[in-house]
Amino acid sequence: MPSASGLDHDATRRTVMGAVHDLDAPTVRDALLQSLLTCGVDDTVTEVVMPVLREVGNGWERGDLGVLHEHFVSNTLRGVLAEQQVPVPDDRLLRTIVLACPPHELHDLPLELFGAMLRARAWRVVCLGANTPMAAVGDAVRLLVADACLLAGVRRSAFEARTSSLSRLGKRVPLFLAGEGALGLPAPPHGVTVLPRDLRVAVAVVDAVTVSTPVHGAEQSEPAVG
Repeated sequence: MPSASGLDHDATRRTVMGAVHDLDAPTVRDALLQSLLTCGVDDTVTEVVMPVLREVGNGWERGDLGVLHEHFVSNTLRGVLAEQQVPVPDDRLLRTIVLACPPHELHDLPLELFGAMLRARAWRVVCLGANTPMAAVGDAVRLLVADACLLAGVRRSAFEARTSSLSRLGKRVPLFLAGEGALGLPAPPHGVTVLPRDLRVAVAVVDAVTVSTPVHGAEQSEPAVG
């Protein structure tokens, strides 16, 4: 279906998927860059990239695609995202968010895509990536005087096993949880917000956060462990 800008997202997805089958990185790059330039980050992520990732996953389950295709598309997408990161003269003036996957959570590409949507809204995004210890998340929040923190995971146990750590971290900074693991929680830890599946709605929720006031005293130095 054509977007408001006139670019056909279906055609872009078909082009990207064909290139994934052929392990054709230049074609994937060119198609995504054209989408980014024409339609912007939100449309590219939600209408092209996420559907492509789902299709690659489904292809792997059917046996049509292999692990090599999953690794190829992930690394190629990360390369495109890196090209789109424009340096800011003084990013200390921006709101700062720390992104991470909790321990044993290995799928951090959706987190990076969400970070790209936040960068488009003038956030300074610091992504710690997959399998990040909670103590490291807490250290980053404190060091950066972060305005928000987002943890994403596909397993509910990744959050249930760390309820006390999440509650402590949520007292220091607006804390958001995302992914199927978070959505499967019977109730989020006190003071923590679970984001919806819809990425546009989710990014609007995070973007409503205002600049933080640094926390002083014992609460600031208390580590988030788990």
